[in-house]
Amino acid sequence: MSDYNIKDIEQLKFRIRVVDKVVLAGWALFIFLQLFCKASNFSWSILFIIVILYIFKALWQKKLGIKESLAKMVEERTIELRVQRDQVMKESKKLSETLRALAKAQDELVRREKLVTIGQLTQGLVDRILNPVNYINNFAELSVGLLKDLKRNIISQQQSMNKETFDDSLEILEMIDGNLIKIDEHGCNTVRIVKAMEELLKDHHGDIVSTNMCDLCKVNVDVIRKSYQKQIEEYHIQIDLSCPAEPLMADINIEQMNKTLTNLLKNSLYAVEKKKQKTEDFEPLISVILNKGFHDTFTLSIHDNGIGIDENIKEKIFEPFFTTKTTAEAAGVGLYLCREVVLNHHGSIVVNSKKNIYSEFVITIPLHQGNKDNSKSNE
Repeated sequence: MSDYNIKDIEQLKFRIRVVDKVVLAGWALFIFLQLFCKASNFSWSILFIIVILYIFKALWQKKLGIKESLAKMVEERTIELRVQRDQVMKESKKLSETLRALAKAQDELVRREKLVTIGQLTQGLVDRILNPVNYINNFAELSVGLLKDLKRNIISQQQSMNKETFDDSLEILEMIDGNLIKIDEHGCNTVRIVKAMEELLKDHHGDIVSTNMCDLCKVNVDVIRKSYQKQIEEYHIQIDLSCPAEPLMADINIEQMNKTLTNLLKNSLYAVEKKKQKTEDFEPLISVILNKGFHDTFTLSIHDNGIGIDENIKEKIFEPFFTTKTTAEAAGVGLYLCREVVLNHHGSIVVNSKKNIYSEFVITIPLHQGNKDNSKSNE
């Protein structure tokens, strides 16, 4: 009901109340004059005024009835519109949720199609590339051994050779040795890339089990500290771990989550090492923070104060075979596989970074997975 209608109705009611009081007073005066005074003309004038007031009252009551009826109709219509609005909002919310689910399913479909495409391209190449490369590496290694034997033979015949021939022979042997070393290095790099391609073909779902994430983080941090003890001591790298006091249980694939955390920690070590090599007045710090998130999720943050990530490549770092490292340092599938593992756990991974200041990877995963029962059936 509008304020205008309310004011009109209240004004009419007020007028009617005033008329009732005036009429009551008029009847009292009329009766008094009839009983105690003989001013008949004056008393009949009062009676005339009372009649006029009754007419106005009747008109106002009729007008009040119409306005109250209209106000009631407006109020009922307003309530009806509110109900319809609530229904529209409810349907709109359902539609929004449906669209979000559809977009999520579409993204998942695109991701799976990309995996299938990569798998089809990779499957036929892995064996065809890996076998000949292994032959190249093996023969290069054997040739290095034969070259050493040849060098010893030449040195043993030094007395029977003139100095120029001897020096040229040793120089040629050194060049061949260097070439074989390069062949072996590039062969090993090729093997690593092919192995990375092979890793892309593996199923990264696996069995889901309820696991204490605090223990899993502690184990992975300890493994990194032991495996890279030399670098950690040389560059004075500090690795901090923050976990909730109470156990944080989550349904995860332990093997895949271990690989994910290990890959992210290795990247952080690389980032702080590179920065330490350029900046002496720098204290490398890697922080692993585990917390319980909202809506039955957990968040895992890996933060380092290393070289950071350029803004123009931030969108590319999760693409397969993309890397800013050299071929000898990485194949470029680590972050891609990390994202695949997180997505297979119905989670998300977000990167925040500023060049030469920090990098942070934040993983959010539900505590409970829908396919947990399926994994248990294999036990």
